[in-house]
Amino acid sequence: MGFLKSTKGSKISDYFYLQGGDSPLQTGVTYDLALYDDNVVIKNPISSSEASLEYKQIIDVFHGHKTEVAQKSKSPIGRALAGGILFGGAGAVVGAISGVGNKEKKDTKLYLIISYTDNKGKDATIVFEDKRRYKGKKIAQMLKELCGIGTHDISGGNIAL
Repeated sequence: MGFLKSTKGSKISDYFYLQGGDSPLQTGVTYDLALYDDNVVIKNPISSSEASLEYKQIIDVFHGHKTEVAQKSKSPIGRALAGGILFGGAGAVVGAISGVGNKEKKDTKLYLIISYTDNKGKDATIVFEDKRRYKGKKIAQMLKELCGIGTHDISGGNIAL
């Protein structure tokens, strides 16, 4: 697969990081997800292990984001140093005081979640993180169309994992 090109023979493909779900695939690995005429193939480009799902097995497809807010402590030393360089001793004191406490950091991740029925008839999911943020939305829309799933707006959804 060349840079920014689809896997040979597929309608569209992109790389996704497997976060989890019910699939037998190894989590924590990046997979190539490629859509073909009658199925989707999920392939590990390094080990060449792969899995495939027929479109009739896929129940739903979701592409959306999750935002986490984390508390992070401020750095009084760094702020004191910056204040001291800019404004001398008084600036160092003010900088150190302003560095006390916590600040919020938002982390937004994009996910592609595929719900399907496995070969034993049980409902299962595959959760991918869309780290590249390149073709995820387009793949989700095309996958919905190929599976005959309603094509309501799937952008900007927020999930709770």
